[in-house]
Amino acid sequence: MTPTLNYHHLHCFWMIAEEGSITRAARRLHVTHSTLSVQLRSLEAVLGSPLFERRGRGLVITPFGDEVRAYARDIFRLGRELIDVSGRGAGGRVAVRVGALATLPRTITCRLLEPALEAGPFTIDVQHGPFDRLLEELAAGRLHVVLADQAPPQGSALRLHAHPLGETELLVFAMPALASTLTGRFPRSLHGAPMLLPRPGSLLRRSIDEWLGRHDLRVRVVAEIDDAGTLRAFGLRGRGVFPVRAALASEVADVGGARRIGRLDGLGERYVAITRERTIRHPALAAIVQTARERLG
Repeated sequence: MTPTLNYHHLHCFWMIAEEGSITRAARRLHVTHSTLSVQLRSLEAVLGSPLFERRGRGLVITPFGDEVRAYARDIFRLGRELIDVSGRGAGGRVAVRVGALATLPRTITCRLLEPALEAGPFTIDVQHGPFDRLLEELAAGRLHVVLADQAPPQGSALRLHAHPLGETELLVFAMPALASTLTGRFPRSLHGAPMLLPRPGSLLRRSIDEWLGRHDLRVRVVAEIDDAGTLRAFGLRGRGVFPVRAALASEVADVGGARRIGRLDGLGERYVAITRERTIRHPALAAIVQTARERLG
């Protein structure tokens, strides 16, 4: 007869593994130490292998236990998503937890996420942060999707999947007064020009530096700014030549009055949606991916 998994016992084990001790897990679950010990032994009997080993006065998770913890994390994450999809999680609306790379322009993030609001009664919860931390949050089940300009590193143990959304070209703009001082044809007109750039280390900055190097151009970097909105604000005050995603070019020209100087040929910024699933089933995430591919190509 095939053993039956008791999910309550599995949840108790998961709490012990997360807390690092039976005592702390018992306190968190409001049960006694002995009760939790009995449930742990019952689960080990069903699975046929020890989940922890005792070292001194503490417990250390076994390799098998670590594998079971990964399954438990996925199982209870799916349980939370089921509550979300049922509409019982946020006043009858389904919560979509999104991580957005801090260096992505807020306007781009907004455009990518808008289709989710039109796909159903969804509430979007967005947090910005560095790439590594967002991927950890996603792998732990605390996010449904991460929007980024790069895929997870190959060989990562996080088991994440990148879904291409499209890309946009990179252009160079300047306010008219500054543009009039640039001499020669583009891109030679950038040589020696004051320029606003993303901070070193970002994917976009590395791409621009490589492009400038290929064209044997040296610019005068007057500011290095991660936030695209702040960088654009400096550019619109005439502080330097600045890069603009083609998808946002009309806003820069119409609202700020900046002039297009040229195009960084061969350069583009790609966007991906990173999820734990290879096949996207969540209707909000499916709407994000499908609409972005139609608009960005």
